[in-house]
Amino acid sequence: MAEFDELIKETKREIRVFLRNPGVRPDDMKYDQLRDVQSEICRMARIRDPEKFFPYYPKGMADACWGTDHPLVIKLNKILDLYINREF
Repeated sequence: MAEFDELIKETKREIRVFLRNPGVRPDDMKYDQLRDVQSEICRMARIRDPEKFFPYYPKGMADACWGTDHPLVIKLNKILDLYINREF
């Protein structure tokens, strides 16, 4: 499986854990934000063209002050990098 697809799969799994278990979710990550990010990475996996769909989540993470060193944020940034560079 390609790195992009594997990262999407892992990230969706991690987001599901945070959505289902608010006690383990970092305080700066809100339920609605995570749900929206999950939706966007699903669209990225389906569309695979940054000219047709560019996700909002990078701006949303910055606006919400998500910690840049959190493993989920690192994965999301890697997914975005692969997506922009069309490394599917």
